[in-house]
Amino acid sequence: MALAAMCLSAGCGSGERDDGPRPPADSSSRDAAPAGESPGQEPGEEKPSGPAVTVTDGEGYRFEVVGMGAGTVPEIGEENGGEAVSARPGHVFVHVDVAVRNLQKDRSAPLGDVLTHWRIDVPRSAAPEGNTLRQCDSYSEHCADRISCLRTDAPPGEDGDMGGLDEKNRTIPAGATWRLRCFLGQSTFASVSGAKEVRDSVDPGRIRLLRVEDAGGFTVEESGIDLEIPLG
Repeated sequence: MALAAMCLSAGCGSGERDDGPRPPADSSSRDAAPAGESPGQEPGEEKPSGPAVTVTDGEGYRFEVVGMGAGTVPEIGEENGGEAVSARPGHVFVHVDVAVRNLQKDRSAPLGDVLTHWRIDVPRSAAPEGNTLRQCDSYSEHCADRISCLRTDAPPGEDGDMGGLDEKNRTIPAGATWRLRCFLGQSTFASVSGAKEVRDSVDPGRIRLLRVEDAGGFTVEESGIDLEIPLG
């Protein structure tokens, strides 16, 4: 599921899959959003917190990612497909909300890159006692870890957790947009049951969503920041 670095513009053609002739998946092939609305936004919904970012993964799949904000919750509820998970007193779970559109109009696209290369970054002061965040050291002002995501617009009765062994939970149909709530931390199978808590003093305005080039680096700085999704 590990993927190579992605590109930030529609002009990145070197990573495109060679599956035979097909229409190019560029901005001209997208369905335009109504005036005043952004991809993935329904009338009356909250507005994006920043501009859309075009992402191309190592297999040539292209996505449009729009940040919808960041925040904290004391509990991850039963919508995660399992039992509710509560943070300890004085702690919370950090999350970011994004809308992700599959820019391929003729094929579905897996979201493995999100679970492998994307990180949520918080100030080091938010790290909990006995810090378990994966990318954090005494020389950095920030700590980060991989993410786990829930599809918040999943159809009723469907498990929105992108983790686990069912690949359909992380494969977006052609041209579709998914709304995701992604948490800091992941379990062995990238489930939200592995979300990691931080101190409740964390400032939501200092939460960052990053994509790193090297998924195995000890710190975000060593991994190399490929892009940052604006969250507010």
